[in-house]
Amino acid sequence: LFLGSALAECPHQQFVQTSVCDGCRGWKEVLQQQAAAGATGITTVLGPPTHSFPPFYRRTGLEDSDLCLNWQPRPAYRCNMDAERKYCFKLGNLCYAGHSPLTGELYTVNRLGLVKCVDDHTWQGQHTADDFNETNRRGDLRYD
Repeated sequence: LFLGSALAECPHQQFVQTSVCDGCRGWKEVLQQQAAAGATGITTVLGPPTHSFPPFYRRTGLEDSDLCLNWQPRPAYRCNMDAERKYCFKLGNLCYAGHSPLTGELYTVNRLGLVKCVDDHTWQGQHTADDFNETNRRGDLRYD
């Protein structure tokens, strides 16, 4: 029991090395980080947290085998490192993912790292269709 407690870390060092990119600001930087880490297959990567104050991770229970979750939401990316032309795409901006504190492996469903994103697209994406820079506006405040 004591040996298991000594091996359990939250966050696990392997998880931090393979699935966290605190310096990444977009999918291209995530792709570079995954290539540098020698990642293969379909991977899941968490970007930097929304706020920089600790704690960054927490356990979901009292047992050593209980999942370790990120405490603050982070952007999440999915990458295909086996494709001929490797690529990554963003899953969301406010995401949570759990990993094993014993092995550092992401909790998976259907061989993919399970990620829960809580983005509210009805609010956060309400202005994405506006093209203020490309409209033919007259400059009249009554119409703008």
